Amino acid sequence: MNLTTASRTFQLLTRILDVRTATEPFLPTAAEKPAIPLEGVLQPFPRVTPESQGVSSRHIQAFLEELRGRDLHTHNVMILRGGRVICEASYGGQDLRAAKYTFSACKSVVSLAIGLLADSGLLSVEDPVADIFDDAGASSPRRRLKGMTVEDLLTMRSGVPFTEAEALTETDWIRRFLGAAMKGEPGTEFAYNSLNTYMLSAIIRRKAGMSMTDFLDQRLFQPMGITGVHWETCPKGIEKGGWGLYIRPEDLAKLGQLVMDGGLWKGERLLSREYLSAATAVHAQPPAETGDFNYGYQIWVGRHENTFLFNGMLGQNVLGFRDSGILVLTNAGADTDFQESRYFEIVSRYFGGMFPAQIPEDAAAQRDLAAAVRNLSAYSREPEAPGKAAVPFLNRCFTVQDSRGASAGLLPLVLQALYNNYTAGVVSVAVSVKGGLPELIYREKDGLYRLPVGLGRPEVSQLDFRGNMFHVAALGRFTHDEEERPVFHIRLEFMETPCVRILKLVLDGDRLLLRQTETPGEPYAAGKLLKAAQSPLYRPLLLMAAGGTEEDFLLFKTRQILSPELVCVEERG
Repeated sequence: MNLTTASRTFQLLTRILDVRTATEPFLPTAAEKPAIPLEGVLQPFPRVTPESQGVSSRHIQAFLEELRGRDLHTHNVMILRGGRVICEASYGGQDLRAAKYTFSACKSVVSLAIGLLADSGLLSVEDPVADIFDDAGASSPRRRLKGMTVEDLLTMRSGVPFTEAEALTETDWIRRFLGAAMKGEPGTEFAYNSLNTYMLSAIIRRKAGMSMTDFLDQRLFQPMGITGVHWETCPKGIEKGGWGLYIRPEDLAKLGQLVMDGGLWKGERLLSREYLSAATAVHAQPPAETGDFNYGYQIWVGRHENTFLFNGMLGQNVLGFRDSGILVLTNAGADTDFQESRYFEIVSRYFGGMFPAQIPEDAAAQRDLAAAVRNLSAYSREPEAPGKAAVPFLNRCFTVQDSRGASAGLLPLVLQALYNNYTAGVVSVAVSVKGGLPELIYREKDGLYRLPVGLGRPEVSQLDFRGNMFHVAALGRFTHDEEERPVFHIRLEFMETPCVRILKLVLDGDRLLLRQTETPGEPYAAGKLLKAAQSPLYRPLLLMAAGGTEEDFLLFKTRQILSPELVCVEERG
């Protein structure tokens, strides 16, 4: 990190951690998330019974139940064998028709695009990176990059320390990457860095003569019936590569199945077996704390099992068991970066062994599995009408009197930071009735959000956060706290993301207490900040930004910003 970037990072952290004022982004904001309709996929996989593929329905039911663990925060599951779906399920207010944010799982998609270029003779993984960007404007790229190849980017061994966090305050990512001081020799040390994947995205654009999305659309997406894809771009208009992809779960599973089948889709060769063999071979050994996987070409490779993995933070996974031909896709909102979650022990225990080609059909077990899948989804429940417990909240508006409201907003802070699009601060909250349901009216200084809140069963609406469009599933209940104060508890699932916002409206005499939390939230963010604070480079910066001198103060500031409790008074008249 150079001094300019360090200064900008310090300024941004200071703004985020100051709860008395709205966060002013360092770079101009721009809408990045378009509206993507909730709809099924083209060319869906066949749906068959588990037993027809050699797997017991009761075995799958037990697996789904185990994924209900509170620490796993499971959203979606799809299980395939031999290119056939044997089970699919959504938890709570989630919906498999929603295009999901994949985080780093899309790195593996970038690898497939590199393979397409290699198959076409437009690129070799041995090509020097400096030759590709000789005109990029960075000072002496040939000397600085010291023989770095495309393969070094693919295997996370470039030796360049310019990271995703630093990119939040920069506009020319290619120039900063090429001009960064090297940390070790390329091709030697594994260092996970999403900007390596970004550079691969930039290479694809240069070599293909079109955006990576358009290139993939021509070569993979159209032949496979993959639609509704959106990939965020950097300030220069190049796909971020290492993150930023929205894609429907079944469409992402198609790409996993393509790897499983050695590059074939419905008998047609789309990608060479030779490239995929190299991409799923071990090229680097990440630290043990990341999990039980080695690294290939932007694809994780099992250390002790014959598996491959597309892996994104917070639980976005496509895991292929090569020996059995079973593919398991999951979306989640767990507090993990890599494969630290106990999910991997669970999925390996259920699907890591061998399975017969088929077993006798079990109609009773299939009915039980179908019932279990229905019960996991909140949409299977009967809607409820507001009862007497709702009356104290209805048709009342409360104005925020707390200065900490300046940094609080409806959109989870994780998403605000992701989109460089911060709230201007909450002004008031109100509850009305519309169509027989309670409606939350959440006013910020520069926006008004109206959400129908389902009782018993979620209600889905689409909200516009300064041009970023999100489907939100809202489920509420009227209850009381331990002091018998009326409480309106609202769970908001931002369906295309791992993020959940919890609102608790607590009536306390003439006041309303507005409590806000989010998942992933305080524990995850605090852990990340504490880890960064151990670094001699980041420790002074983080503690200065927090306004304190000890880690405890940093945790306090994290709690303030992620779990505020705001005092509101009723508007009269």
